[in-house]
Amino acid sequence: MRAAGVRLPDDAGRRQEARALDAPALDAPALARDTRRHTKARQRIASSPRKQVFQDDPSDPEQQHTHRGIRAAPGGWTVGGSMATTASETAGPPDQATLDALRDGVAGVLAEQSGSTAVHAFIDGKRPLDRDLWSQAASLGWLGFGIPDEYGGLGLGARGLAILHAELGRQAAPGPYIATLSAAQAVADAGNDSIRQAWLPRFASGEISAAVPATPGSAALAWSGQAVSGTLRCLGAPDAGVLLAPVADAWVLVELAGADVTATPMWDPTRTVIDIRLQQAKPAALLDDGAGAALTRAMALAVAADSAGAARSITERTIAYMKTREQFGQPIAGFQALKHRAADLATKLAVADEMVAHAAERAAADADIWVMLAKAEVTEAAVFVTTDCVQLHGGVGFTWDFDPHIFLKRARLNEVLVMANPVLRDQAAAGLAAVTQAGRSALELEP
Repeated sequence: MRAAGVRLPDDAGRRQEARALDAPALDAPALARDTRRHTKARQRIASSPRKQVFQDDPSDPEQQHTHRGIRAAPGGWTVGGSMATTASETAGPPDQATLDALRDGVAGVLAEQSGSTAVHAFIDGKRPLDRDLWSQAASLGWLGFGIPDEYGGLGLGARGLAILHAELGRQAAPGPYIATLSAAQAVADAGNDSIRQAWLPRFASGEISAAVPATPGSAALAWSGQAVSGTLRCLGAPDAGVLLAPVADAWVLVELAGADVTATPMWDPTRTVIDIRLQQAKPAALLDDGAGAALTRAMALAVAADSAGAARSITERTIAYMKTREQFGQPIAGFQALKHRAADLATKLAVADEMVAHAAERAAADADIWVMLAKAEVTEAAVFVTTDCVQLHGGVGFTWDFDPHIFLKRARLNEVLVMANPVLRDQAAAGLAAVTQAGRSALELEP
């Protein structure tokens, strides 16, 4: 739906102005900078004493990683293709330098592949950007960021996933990343070894994408003998290969071949909400109720990170526009009132980034509290920021050909995903109360 703007006439000058904010294909210096940054990130990984560049014999089976497109050497960090990967849990969690290098690598690829021009072409139906990005994400190992190494992933944990989702949000990248990566985390946390072996490599390789309830816990399937039936509104692609859904006091994985899947009309053109109707479908795997908590935790962090990245990106684009848009003989960025509004946005962004980082770094026992608070606060901040960016663009901010409406719609969808924000705050407060009742101080929740 095109509810947020009116299509402009085909005016070459205005189209060029709209795309110049973030169009790598039209901005050679910016593309060169991104490429150099990406190269330097790879060099930092390779030069670290904790890591080793895989340049030995690629035909040696002992040196092959199970994930296609990614290679790993035993006991350390490696570079295969253009991304880094963990080879075993013995190497420990990634350090900050490695995470920064990973962020640069993801950002560089997305800047090249999912800039403003590409996203506009996608929402206009002129380019299958979602499928192109999905293939690239699979080949670079992004879909395995949170999956343990022994199941074909990279084992980067919550911090790695937060980085990936933030960069996807920064470019308003289309695709079922939140649903698939969150489902993979739920399977990794709540599935037994046979379930993990059967499903996690398929998620990591991009063989299938997942659909998950848009608001976990709001509805469930019903048992009918050894099968399940019902209708769920889910986040995921229309061609999702598997559904992770609640049923009674458990969760099931149901393959969707032949299922009745209908896409719901959406304002946000970069993600898809679908209605899935099952009739006597046999589950492919059964997980305990812990899958629900794991899914909610993973989705909340993903949505918060996506929102933070999107809000920062549209703010940067808006300020860049304000520096070039002139009124009364000077750029509007020079007006004091607009400077104050930009400063308010910067404050919102700083808090959002800190809350996402805080949630990603918490110990597992306290993670639920922090991700709930992060999702509630950051998604609301993103709505505030993106709304103001529409206004700061002036009249063109309401048009289809400029970027603000894309990010506003993305922020609005993020706000209602997972769970209502007041409920999340209530649950976080209940979690904090449980901590204090157990004899712990709130100060112990700090790192």
